Amino acid sequence: MGLIVAHALPAAPLDALRELARGEAEIARLCRDRIASARASGATWEQIGAALGMTRQAAREFFTRDARTAVADDTGARQPSLGENEAIELAAGEVRAVRRRRGRR
Repeated sequence: MGLIVAHALPAAPLDALRELARGEAEIARLCRDRIASARASGATWEQIGAALGMTRQAAREFFTRDARTAVADDTGARQPSLGENEAIELAAGEVRAVRRRRGRR
């Protein structure tokens, strides 16, 4: 499946880079969503890692890092007066709370 058509990108290099960055963010979001769905349906981290072409540890780290980043970005957008470190700490607390509700630590 070809996701990017090179000749469809803007001709200006910086505009093309911006478009690629937007695409990369969208792919990461879709990947996080699919990983969450796979985990909810019983897939192991080993299976997910194999599907992504990485180890189970790398897949888990990718998902948890991306989840923390997504929560931090959302938290910062909702509370723009927070500094970056404050938003990350708040987001990490939210992730820990979700894990506790799911029975994991």
